Amino acid sequence: MHTLSIAVFGGGWWDQAAAKLGAEASLLPIAVPEDGNAYAADVAGRVRVGAEVQRGGRAVDAGFWLDNGGAGLNFVTGPNGENDLHLLHERADKLLVSHFIDPVHVCFQGLPWQVLWLSMASRTWVKAVWDRAHARELELFGVPNVVHLPMAAPDRDYVDAPVSTDDIRRAVSFVGGQNTNYFKAGVQVTGEQLLPGALASAVRADLADVTFFDVYQDLYALGPAIRGDDPPKERCERLQRYFAAKLFYHASLCIRNRDRFAIFLKRQLGDLFHLIGRGWDTAYGLTCAPQLSDDDYFKHFRETAININLVNGNAETGLNMRHFEITAAGGFLLCYAQPELEECFVVGEECDVFRSETELLAKIEYYLENPQRRAEIARAGQRRTLSNHLYSHRLHTLMTAVQAHKEKPGPQLVASREGRREVAGAASP
Repeated sequence: MHTLSIAVFGGGWWDQAAAKLGAEASLLPIAVPEDGNAYAADVAGRVRVGAEVQRGGRAVDAGFWLDNGGAGLNFVTGPNGENDLHLLHERADKLLVSHFIDPVHVCFQGLPWQVLWLSMASRTWVKAVWDRAHARELELFGVPNVVHLPMAAPDRDYVDAPVSTDDIRRAVSFVGGQNTNYFKAGVQVTGEQLLPGALASAVRADLADVTFFDVYQDLYALGPAIRGDDPPKERCERLQRYFAAKLFYHASLCIRNRDRFAIFLKRQLGDLFHLIGRGWDTAYGLTCAPQLSDDDYFKHFRETAININLVNGNAETGLNMRHFEITAAGGFLLCYAQPELEECFVVGEECDVFRSETELLAKIEYYLENPQRRAEIARAGQRRTLSNHLYSHRLHTLMTAVQAHKEKPGPQLVASREGRREVAGAASP
């Protein structure tokens, strides 16, 4: 395959991935507010970036534009200023690919709701979503060119020698912050906000494959159907109501998939459990250590006997980066069972899972007593990630799909079985 040149908004792991593939990559600016939160970039900031890209004439020859979290969605203005917005990538006649590792609406906190959802209608903007349930949800709302693209580990020089027992410095650890303040004292919510999430959580307890969309739109019809051909104002109002109702569900997933196990392990194991990340002390009074630098971060996974991984509430089905970072570093991964896990790893051979507090303690006891088995699984997990789950693998998959699309254009970038669009392959570069 001819290697496409790309332009990357903001660089980051895509810049590293392009270098790994030997692809030519131009760097483009992104809008970042004073608080440093790129998700809060407003229309004015994205217009400034649009003008800067146009003035600089950079990346004109790039095969496509790529970003993380929608940072590449920028605007140019017509005669009426911000009341006359046009998408930069459409004006430049470029295909924009955005990889989302958070829900789409979370990534555009600074944009008016209607500006975001009118922009989402662009057919030359590929929305690559890490969570299959969220990708399906967007598709069913009529958003074009939604594809499923899992997260991965960044491309870097990993130590690939087997981890010996002499390397182990701590028994059990979890690295990650406490992310929800929904249940803190003083937070006021209405029954209308609580009911959809409570119903979805209750139904999912018995039917694991059911998503929030299924409960809200189909099983209980809590709001009117949302379709791509609805009048724009009506559609935006319905989408805003839907995602506002989903907030409690996200918060409850934080408790179900993450917080409960961090609290449990700290109270059951005490100092044997090493908790790293912000917010645990203020939220639950748990002793926690500060975040790690990049080098210490990956070294930490190799020096920990059992790396617990807990996904936050933004993912219904998908994996977070830490699944891939722990295994890429050569650490042993024990994680809460997420629906998409078996699409990326062989459970019991390349990682292991738990589904309850009882099973978690039993697995910890087993793997602490069986270091050889733990080392075998860690070694296999590292081989899997370094062979299939680096960001260079994800970029190779995107570039293959874009090249095929350029050679044989169609209304969608990729079509798969049952009409679902996916870019989930793990082909080696």
